[in-house]
Amino acid sequence: MKKILLVCGAMLLGANSVSAQGDSNLFNHLGIGVGIGTTGLTLDASTTAGYYVGIRAGVDFVPNAKYSTDLDIESSDADRQAAQLAGYTIPYNIDVEGKLSMTTGHVLVDVFPFRSSSFRLTAGAYFGGSKIVNVYNKNDKDLADIVSYNATAPSYGSMLSPIGVQLGDYFLSPYKTADGGRVEANIKVGGFRPYLGLGFGRSVPQKSRVSCQFDLGVQFWGKPKVYTVGANGEDELTEKDADGKDGGFIKTLSKVTIYPCLSFRLVGRIF
Repeated sequence: MKKILLVCGAMLLGANSVSAQGDSNLFNHLGIGVGIGTTGLTLDASTTAGYYVGIRAGVDFVPNAKYSTDLDIESSDADRQAAQLAGYTIPYNIDVEGKLSMTTGHVLVDVFPFRSSSFRLTAGAYFGGSKIVNVYNKNDKDLADIVSYNATAPSYGSMLSPIGVQLGDYFLSPYKTADGGRVEANIKVGGFRPYLGLGFGRSVPQKSRVSCQFDLGVQFWGKPKVYTVGANGEDELTEKDADGKDGGFIKTLSKVTIYPCLSFRLVGRIF
């Protein structure tokens, strides 16, 4: 993080030094841009802070990004037999839905090392909600019998154990709801995400009304964490929650501390 801030500071100091040398292109242009990329759809406004600096601010969002699949119900043969004898029906899998939450705002500073070139270095930050993925069962009624069985399973014998849902390496036990039962998990990252990148294209077009722009960079969003949601709120999942497995899912996920950003932007100059 310190290195990122130092780079950003150096870029801004260099830009201010150039602007101080008589630059007259100060906040006298305004552009409106729309874009698409790995951050979703983008809408932003941009201005100039001299011939060598541009500033962009806007919002990025991913509309209706949902994915449906199914997850296996984890249970032993003994558990299933005990549940059947007690009058419960245990499914082998349930339908779940994953929802991507990637709406963010951004403030970016473009620095152009060469006045005659559209090549730029960019520093800034994205910011938004920390929850980026939400996974949950689609129908609470599917888990009603599992919740009821789990509440009484210990009385059927010491060799029996609760029945739940397998999410990656993790065993999730459903909690009771008014309609049956629910399992839910979230993946969270940092809400403030510094950005470094490069690209081509002026923040506001200078020689034409409309221009295309390209950006490539990374967000530094910190170490992702997995949380399970229960009746009493959220609990963070760690390697010890891996149900006897090696915790490979969380180990892999926790190493992904950056998010790649690739985007194309169409910007028009208002004045």
